Amino acid sequence: MTGGRGEALSASACRDEATLRSFIETRISPNAWPIQSPALRRRILEEGIDLEAARRFRMDLDAMERLIRAMESRACRVERLLGIHNAFHTTLHNDEVLLRLLLLEWPEAAAVPEEVKAAAMRVYPNLDAIAAVLCDALGRMLEGGVPASVLARDLLAALGHDYGHSGGTDRLGPDGAPAPLTHEETAEKYVAPIGLDFGMPTALVLESMAGIRATTFHARPGRPRIQAATEFERRLTVADVMGCILPPPLWLTHVGAPVLVEKLPIWRRRLVQIPGELGAIEARLAVLADDDPAREGILAEREALMLEDSRIVKHVEEWFRSERGFFVFIESSRLGVVPRARELWGGVLRTKIELMEHVLARKELLAPLAAQGFPLLGHCAEELANAPTLESVIERGTLDRRLCEVLGMFLL
Repeated sequence: MTGGRGEALSASACRDEATLRSFIETRISPNAWPIQSPALRRRILEEGIDLEAARRFRMDLDAMERLIRAMESRACRVERLLGIHNAFHTTLHNDEVLLRLLLLEWPEAAAVPEEVKAAAMRVYPNLDAIAAVLCDALGRMLEGGVPASVLARDLLAALGHDYGHSGGTDRLGPDGAPAPLTHEETAEKYVAPIGLDFGMPTALVLESMAGIRATTFHARPGRPRIQAATEFERRLTVADVMGCILPPPLWLTHVGAPVLVEKLPIWRRRLVQIPGELGAIEARLAVLADDDPAREGILAEREALMLEDSRIVKHVEEWFRSERGFFVFIESSRLGVVPRARELWGGVLRTKIELMEHVLARKELLAPLAAQGFPLLGHCAEELANAPTLESVIERGTLDRRLCEVLGMFLL
């Protein structure tokens, strides 16, 4: 939120949609509009939006812990009701993102304690384990002068950013078509009322919702790609993708393979569907004259399908290559825009990139594995995802010995 003139918009002024939109987009964030939560919209129409009230908001450490536990309880209930069994987008993922966000919010004048840095390099078995770490960090930050309003905003956004996430890259209906709301928009709808229940002013909730929107990684066709617009949003988006800082064995079992497991069903379905869709397009083109104006749109459809097909990872070597590319993207394009991020994690990422390059250099192992295609990729992901240890997977003897040799490189 920016300070200065126009610190508040009255409830009556909020009833004018154009005025409300302009105030939110210019004084809070473009990503805070449109408002996805009916409860938040109602509260705005009742109370208006007061930026100063958001900055004055106070929340003590006990209330912060209650919020952490309330978000976990509600998210788990949603997962049970919807039958969600994610490999990666679990409720604890949100807590891990919060921990990394707190490192980025640490007071600039103070060095981040080594034990807090190290805490972000671990995985946690349950909420109690990570809640203790989060509360310790939050307590230190409150004592260090970080405003409670900043921490409350961070809590709501980080803990809520994947609330009710159904896995995969986009939220889809039973027929595979995109659902009305994306994962992030759905989270906004249900997380905003939790912030209101904890007494947060509307402006603070809106800022948190903008953070959630900014974490959108998948751009739906026909929609503009969402970009982080504020310093807070940039910090949250970096914290969201930094699961890659975990030690290599933990990254494989806790992040890399679980994310892959969530993508596989969609890729498997699309590998079957895309050839038929391309065939139908070719049939439509075959009956059109070369100068028919309809060809342009059909050719664009074909190009989009071919691009989608090219982005589907089809074998183990492609997966390692795509992950290396992701690490390079994060290291080169994301860390530099957030103060302290490169200092915290730049070295870790460069080491991870070097490891992936060593893996990709083992052509004598990867070529035969690539020949086994998508089935081996799926089997590998299922075996690795959330395994107790990488060693246990290798020792189990259920994977190709050449793949085990590749995986062993992550233990060195």
